[in-house]
Amino acid sequence: MTSIAPGSVKLFGEHAVIYDRVGLSASLDRRASVTILPEEHDRVEILLPDFKFSRTLSEEEIENERRTLDFLFLKNEMGRLRDLRKDNFALPFAYILGNIFLRTGFAPMKVEVRSQVPRFSGLGSSSSIFTAFASELSAHFKLRFTLQDIADLANIGDKVVHGSPSGIDVNTCAHGGFLRFRKGEGMKRADVKGFVHVVVANTNLKKDTGEMVARVAERFAKDRSGTDGIFDDMQEAAFAGVDALKAGDLVKLGAEFDRAQGCFERLGLSTKETDEIVKAARKHGAYGAKISGAGGGGCVIALAKEPAKLVPILGKMGYPSFISELGVEGVKHGKFDHVM
Repeated sequence: MTSIAPGSVKLFGEHAVIYDRVGLSASLDRRASVTILPEEHDRVEILLPDFKFSRTLSEEEIENERRTLDFLFLKNEMGRLRDLRKDNFALPFAYILGNIFLRTGFAPMKVEVRSQVPRFSGLGSSSSIFTAFASELSAHFKLRFTLQDIADLANIGDKVVHGSPSGIDVNTCAHGGFLRFRKGEGMKRADVKGFVHVVVANTNLKKDTGEMVARVAERFAKDRSGTDGIFDDMQEAAFAGVDALKAGDLVKLGAEFDRAQGCFERLGLSTKETDEIVKAARKHGAYGAKISGAGGGGCVIALAKEPAKLVPILGKMGYPSFISELGVEGVKHGKFDHVM
């Protein structure tokens, strides 16, 4: 048996959600899977063949990692956290396991992780993996977690990776569909019927979310009024984008993509590569295109009239691209004919 979870794409409100504005996210049909198998020896083995990574952890190592991370989060020592997680791919898995073992007791196991979601792309790669992992742990230990329980457990893995995640990604991976988010209000499912197809183009630049968030915070401190105005525009694009999605109006949705991209550019978060992709997409008939995620790299999403024609064009420019369906089902556990 296996758990699979979709990736997550940010449609509107990136950065603005940190400053109490509305954001919108959607699940996408690139997925991660996690399978838990018995392990004869008294250890946990974590295997990520797609990333050419494996690690074996003892009960003592897992408990020590959990205690250390609990202390760092309590003291808000994010600098030490960054140092600790450097070149330690297993750390978030150890933290999730450490928290689960507090409830279940230690259990030897082999954890096999596969993923179709590109890393460092703004598509929720870590979130989809941790969501699938949380679901599989719930099934393995017969814990009967709700989708929200799964998202909450997955988010502690994202805390190790990102420091202070909003929870948008793990909730999108867990619940699926289109989700609206605002601080103080939490997540709400957007009443959108059906699916939307976009072209996802990778800039090949590894984004650093923390650096981009810090850059925006610095701008906000220097020019609160001007930056607030950009956040307001991002929120208006989110509201109008939701209305366009509900109406199935792709032309209007594309126009709101363009408005949101303009906000990224005003915040100084676009790059030569993202600008090239956006320009090419519009030139070849896209309704609109924008950065997905924090900016500074990662991926661009384009709402194209003929997505199959746009993919090879962007590919020839050196930007690996694929067509993705948004709004797909969230995490699920079961026996699947085709696991990645």
